[in-house]
This record gives sequence, structure tokens and C-alpha cells, in this order.
Amino acid sequence: MLKKLIDTNIFIDRFSNLHTYQDIFLSDGIIYLSSVVLMELRAGAHTKKSLRAVNELSDFFRRVDRIVAPSINDYERAGRILAKLQSEKGYDIKKCAAITDDCLIAASARSMGAVLYTQNKKDFQAIQDIFDFMVSFV
Repeated sequence: MLKKLIDTNIFIDRFSNLHTYQDIFLSDGIIYLSSVVLMELRAGAHTKKSLRAVNELSDFFRRVDRIVAPSINDYERAGRILAKLQSEKGYDIKKCAAITDDCLIAASARSMGAVLYTQNKKDFQAIQDIFDFMVSFV
């Protein structure tokens, strides 16, 4: 069965319009929530409405036991990816903390054999250039 890991930007759009990305959410496969994505969503939840949406999402994925946390190996892989992004792609991770999260998400996706769905083509394409994982840009 196809495993789908959904990036933060897609969940945010989905909160705004339930019909957005129906092809991802309603097609074959099982959707998982990355704990890194959950952290990013919580960090951006500044209103009662957005906090309620994040809580409902978290509660659902907890009930169905589909929240994925990076392993020690994923953290090590992410560190190697970050080093290569700096040396080969000119990234300055001191100015862009979000790339660290993206590396953890990519490493987690590969570890679980999932396809990562994202709008962030620039960063995830750079990661994919140096680290093999499945990604679908929407």
C-alpha cells in the first residue's frame, strides 16, 4: 500500500479549503503525519480556529497511530544532507532553519518508504539532488 507523508504547506492549504488537494487525500494510499510537520503547524497556530484545526489533526493521527517521528538514523542522515547542502548547494543553514526540518522530513519519508507530497520544490529538489527519496511536487 502506498504511504503518503504530507508536508506542512499542503496541510495549511487544506485547512483553508477542504477541497484543495483532494486527489492526494482521497486517492489510494495511507496518509501519515510527520512529527516535524506537526511541530511546524503548532508553531504557526496563532488563532483559536487554527489551534483547534491542529488539535483535531493531531488527535486523529494519534488515534489511528500514524504519526511518524524521525529516528536517530534519520537525524544522522539529515545532518549529512545539511552538510552537503551547504558545501554543494551554497545553503546557509544559520539563516534558514526550515531546511533542517525539511531534511528530517525527507529522511523520515525514505525510512518509512513513503512519498513526500509538497509544494516546496526549490528546497526538496535540492535535497533530492543529494539524497534519494520519493517526492511528488504539487
